[in-house]
Amino acid sequence: MEALGIDLLNIIIYGINFFVVLFLLQRLAFKPVKEMLEKRRKEIESGLTAAEHAQQEAARQRAEFEKELSKARQSSQEEARKAAEATENMRKEILESARKEAEEIRMRAKDEAEQERQQVMADLQKQAAALSMQITRKVVGEAIDPAAQRKLVDKFLADLGEA
Repeated sequence: MEALGIDLLNIIIYGINFFVVLFLLQRLAFKPVKEMLEKRRKEIESGLTAAEHAQQEAARQRAEFEKELSKARQSSQEEARKAAEATENMRKEILESARKEAEEIRMRAKDEAEQERQQVMADLQKQAAALSMQITRKVVGEAIDPAAQRKLVDKFLADLGEA
């Protein structure tokens, strides 16, 4: 092998040097690099797990928020419906009250008009009776007694009432 320029001693020394360097690299460089890579892999895995948990938590919170929002919408719709019902009931009560009050006013006015009409009729009858008595006194004189005169006046008034 020497003819080829290969020295066996040099190959053995190079081989020993290679294994020594390999051993030193293994101890001093590869092992710390490997440990650092393993640590980094665990951190990434931990971060991915945390991100997945955070995403699940966000989804849970979103679902909860949407549920609460739905409840709030339903509640506000219910409150709006109740307010509308209360307003409608109040409107009906006011209208009913106004109708009753108008009916009472109309009945009072009718009663007052009837009373006034009766009062006017009574006054007219009295005036007509007094007037007819005066006319009778003047025409007949004092000859008719008051009872007969009253009878004539009542007959006259009855005839007026029928006409």
